[in-house]
Amino acid sequence: MLYYNNKVYLKKRYVNRFGYTSNWSNIRTSVNFQKNNAYIKTKMIGAIKDIGGYAIKKEGNAIEHNDIIVIPQYYDWWFDNALEFLGYLLESNLKVDVKWSEGISFNPLNDDEIDRLVDEIDRLIEFKLKYEKRDNEGIIEKKKRTYLPIFHNGKLVNFLVKDKKTKIEILKLLLSSCSIEDKKGKKICDICSKEYVGKHEISQVSQAVYPTVSGTLKSQCGIRRMVADYSCCPLCAFIGTIEWLDDIPFACDFDPKTLTHYLLFPKIEDISELHKFKKVLRGELTQKTYSNIISIKMVNNLEKEVYAKDEYSLLLSLFEKLHSEVANIRDYEDVFVDDWIYLRLKDGLTYTEEIKIPKIKSLEKIFKELKTPYSNFIDKSFVKPLKKEGSSDKISKKLNKENKYLMSKGIIMNDFKTFAKAFQIRENFSLIADKDYLDNLIRLWKT
Repeated sequence: MLYYNNKVYLKKRYVNRFGYTSNWSNIRTSVNFQKNNAYIKTKMIGAIKDIGGYAIKKEGNAIEHNDIIVIPQYYDWWFDNALEFLGYLLESNLKVDVKWSEGISFNPLNDDEIDRLVDEIDRLIEFKLKYEKRDNEGIIEKKKRTYLPIFHNGKLVNFLVKDKKTKIEILKLLLSSCSIEDKKGKKICDICSKEYVGKHEISQVSQAVYPTVSGTLKSQCGIRRMVADYSCCPLCAFIGTIEWLDDIPFACDFDPKTLTHYLLFPKIEDISELHKFKKVLRGELTQKTYSNIISIKMVNNLEKEVYAKDEYSLLLSLFEKLHSEVANIRDYEDVFVDDWIYLRLKDGLTYTEEIKIPKIKSLEKIFKELKTPYSNFIDKSFVKPLKKEGSSDKISKKLNKENKYLMSKGIIMNDFKTFAKAFQIRENFSLIADKDYLDNLIRLWKT
């Protein structure tokens, strides 16, 4: 936050290249800005800190210690989750006292704390970005989660792949008392608009920093060889990349022909509420190769891991896990968040979509009575051929997958018409499901 003569002066809010806003005004004002091709009118009252601002400036541009580092919210689903994750790392691993209010604030880190933070980041890189796989000879080897966009133009350019010494140098500049140095640069961050000096080669805005950024503008408007060249300050580069280490609910549809990964992000504007929710969320995740929302069922007296393979089934499975925590917290509202962003990764491309649950109370009612609508109903439903002629395992697997998606989406979005499509006879197959469970579900839907 910048102070001149004990008064706050901030730039007016504006729209950056990625379509969201980063700076705020301290004046009562109405701002029209464009987001997702729609104009939204928002009224700002009061001062909100400038993104990336650490130092107190006095008249004459002299700098003095603020004795506190303040990183304001970005008001973006990716960066706010990443900022919460940074605060979580500081609280849980370093025992740093973090204040949660329109961002995070904490005392500058000392050398020992910086070293421990880098050690935890490196541990999470091995744990989250890699997995163990047994080869044909039975030898276990480490594999990278190659679906993660940690490459840009074939090169590793982000913070996560730097060696420990470089990571420590970067974090000392960002999170220690050194961070108050006011080093003006010729470059402007395309994410937060702050001037910066980019000397550690982490400032290229690739999908590792912000997953939906366009990597190329080729063939747009008939212009060839036009490549997007976004850049960001070291703080945004660091915060953006560590979100890949966060406890993100994910699932993988590992069919070689349709290999797709789904990740879910809660969209909660108040970062303190986001932090409260994610503390509950983290307790329900179990990191496995293909998902961290795992159910166990017995098949031929053997335990089998079961997990969703689409975004709506993943969200319904997550609610099922969170439902078990309701008795330990204040209310269903603490775990039944009604606004989510899902990120889909396929063939090196990223797609996002918002899941806005229209009637969260209806969903709460279903869970209060039926408890486990996914694992005890949807996952146990299956298709059966009406005639053996013309049926195949390939069609059966495809329809089973489609039906799980339709039923899960129908329940999540309170859309009975979509739910009912799963029960239509298709390609000589019909759906077999628990009739009593179905009757109870429909009863709850109608009341």
